[in-house]
Amino acid sequence: MRGEDAKPPTVEAAFPPSEPKPPRPRQRSSSALAALGTRWDEWLFLVFLALLAWVPFWFGSNSPVAWGANAVGFGALALLYELGLLATRRRHPLAARRVWFPVLAFLVVCFWSLLQLAPFLPVGYQHPIWQMAREALGREMQGAISVNRDDTAIALTRFGACGLCFWLAAQFCRSSARARKLTLALAAIGVAYALYGILAFYLFPGTMLWFDKRYYLDSVTSTFVNRNTYATYAGIGLMTALALAANLFLDRGASRGANFARKLAQFVASLVGAGGLALASLFFLGAALMLTGSRGGFFATLAGVLTFLLLAAVRGRKNAVAAGFGGLAVGLAIAAAFFNFGDLLADRLSSQGLASDDRLAVYGLTWSSIADAPLFGFGDGTFQRAFYMYRDASISPFGVWDKAHNSYLELLQGLGVPVATVLLLSLAWAFSRCVHAAVTRRRSAAAPLAASAATVVVGLHAFVDFSLQIEAVALTFAALLGAGVAQSWSSSVSTER
Repeated sequence: MRGEDAKPPTVEAAFPPSEPKPPRPRQRSSSALAALGTRWDEWLFLVFLALLAWVPFWFGSNSPVAWGANAVGFGALALLYELGLLATRRRHPLAARRVWFPVLAFLVVCFWSLLQLAPFLPVGYQHPIWQMAREALGREMQGAISVNRDDTAIALTRFGACGLCFWLAAQFCRSSARARKLTLALAAIGVAYALYGILAFYLFPGTMLWFDKRYYLDSVTSTFVNRNTYATYAGIGLMTALALAANLFLDRGASRGANFARKLAQFVASLVGAGGLALASLFFLGAALMLTGSRGGFFATLAGVLTFLLLAAVRGRKNAVAAGFGGLAVGLAIAAAFFNFGDLLADRLSSQGLASDDRLAVYGLTWSSIADAPLFGFGDGTFQRAFYMYRDASISPFGVWDKAHNSYLELLQGLGVPVATVLLLSLAWAFSRCVHAAVTRRRSAAAPLAASAATVVVGLHAFVDFSLQIEAVALTFAALLGAGVAQSWSSSVSTER
């Protein structure tokens, strides 16, 4: 019998609740996804570097086969990267709004190129050559703003590959470790192609890869057909090697409190290891550049070196001794390359000077074509077709002018002044970000330094040649510029939002 104080059993006592389920390991799951995403990015980054090593191989990627391979390669890589972000629930390391101007310019150029080759625009917006063709042939045909739709479609494909390369580099190289790996990889790739070019020049002067070499037998061209184009590529490689040398001799210089003898000893010790490799890279790249005999490539690269040294000097004010030793070593390496391999360049300068009468005439005719279609342009990538309508007796009747030897004029003629200006301003914006980072960042400034100097190289050479219109140069430059922009924000700043 229960006592009077005993309470009747409650419902909870009769039916005890089941044990609560342990909470879902959300934090552990998110950490696992983040780790998986990091490993995925590392694999894709290695593929990205492999693509950058490939692009100079097939004649500087100046062939339809290479254009298609590069478009597929970088397009597939960008798709895999975006799918990886979605699958692992991560944000972009560098949010699009952080680089809104280059992204906007890219979309504007792509949209405008599609309009240029579109056949549905009213006749009043189409280039007059289509109406002339209708009247001459006596039948209707689809016209467009572009004077040749196929050329514009190819130009759009190539531009799209460069834009995706910039985007991938900016995302991958938000990590300072990856940015340094990219700079190191571009320097190593540049040295490899320089060594091949020098060896082929002396040992197999009549061949390029496994083909007969038909042009520039007296110059180093490596795997490129044109010596001027390769000179620009070698100049970009030289800037990356300079950045690595600066990282060794400036950012990792001796401590401020050490005396002069200790600083000198540390500098000499650095030459035995990585510092020696950096100086050897500078020598071989400089030698290959001199052996091209390219006047424009030499002076553009010289301007890039001076720009680099200026930025490094401003950046190295607090470590002047290390900067002085590093600058002396770099200068000696480049001077040694010039005095040993600069005969061809000196001969061309003394015999031909700096300018070409035909090029100056082509510039004038191109300006006339720009004035005839300043807003709509002739269609991106259509210079050769459009130039037939303006060529006259002011230039030699021999030879085919498929390039204006001035990328800015071709851009204005092809896209029209408004859209071309937007694209050029976006490049200037990216350049300013790299310069700002090169001067202000206390660490991880190798990529911004190299990108700033490389922009000077390709920007100046674009005034006198078409190197930036060759995909190996354009893609390599886009990757380096993307890395420089990504590193223009401090590592302590979150750029995901």
